[in-house]
Amino acid sequence: MQCPNCQHWNEPGSRFCEECGTELPQAAPSVARVVLVNPADAAPVPPPPPQDLIPQADPPLAPYEGPHLVLKTTGSIFKLSDAAVIGREDPALQIDFDGYPDGKYISHRHAQITNIGGKYYIEDLGSSNHTYVNGIKLAQGQAEPIDEGDVIKLGKIELVFHEA
Repeated sequence: MQCPNCQHWNEPGSRFCEECGTELPQAAPSVARVVLVNPADAAPVPPPPPQDLIPQADPPLAPYEGPHLVLKTTGSIFKLSDAAVIGREDPALQIDFDGYPDGKYISHRHAQITNIGGKYYIEDLGSSNHTYVNGIKLAQGQAEPIDEGDVIKLGKIELVFHEA
């Protein structure tokens, strides 16, 4: 918009000239016209065409086959090798519960699960909050055999052992 006083070009919508301060003429505001229609007089709106919604089936997940632990609270699966040390905050661990809910109740090196002759055993490694198998507290250094469906409790974390 051009100033009528000094002929300076100003930004559109400016109220005063940037150069001389003269009040700029304002364009007349536009008036919106609203027309009220009686809903009974309005033409009916046709319904939208039907949509063909075809659900896409996700491919079934192949269940893990092999010895593993399942975290009861989340369903997380931890695969077991022939020897797995369980704890937290240690990159050398095979199963690290750092960051898991109640993971703070697990010792840095809490327990170890080993496969001896095709049979799995769990051993408490001197943990502060103990290791339990089916509610029975293990003594430190005691290797206890574990079977399908056994519940292992480490601090406040509960896991279920599965052989396959």
